[in-house]
Amino acid sequence: MESHHDRDLREHKLLVRITGGLVVASGVTFGLVRFVSEEPAGQNLEAAVGAIAFGSVIAAPGILALFALHDRPALLLPAALLLVPLSLLSFALVTLPLLIPAYLLFRTYAHATPEGSGWRVAATTSVVLVFLVAAVVALFAHEDPREFVTETAFYATSDIVTYLEAVLSLALTGIGVGAGWLLARPGTRNA
Repeated sequence: MESHHDRDLREHKLLVRITGGLVVASGVTFGLVRFVSEEPAGQNLEAAVGAIAFGSVIAAPGILALFALHDRPALLLPAALLLVPLSLLSFALVTLPLLIPAYLLFRTYAHATPEGSGWRVAATTSVVLVFLVAAVVALFAHEDPREFVTETAFYATSDIVTYLEAVLSLALTGIGVGAGWLLARPGTRNA
């Protein structure tokens, strides 16, 4: 027998699919912009790996939203919650539009989560938030100034994302998304 909440999630699948896809595309875009906006002297493999890690953190809520479509509506809440601080990552406020998918995912979560799933949702949300917030912190917690000198120019930055920071962030992102997938797995349903 289909519950009211199952029907609500099915009715919102297209919205979740589009929202999740747009958030993933935003992560890819912000990663590319981060790399391309580097001065040419700073565009190296280390900067590329850092840009991938940065983009992955932003894309993670979109992946969680898409995973929610696989009978895991509990993943909508951490996806929505993560988008709020991620929308404030840029001082230029270019990430502020991430608040729109956050709102849409909150709204869908409110309609799609079955009653009696509070502990599972709380555990899933807590674990996912811890790992993905740690992934963001890993990118920016330590200042790593660098200077680049070419034949015609000098370029300095107060912070880069090092290989270690990027790999740590990527690992934490992967663990957070994977843990969310496992913790939100469908339980037995009472008919």
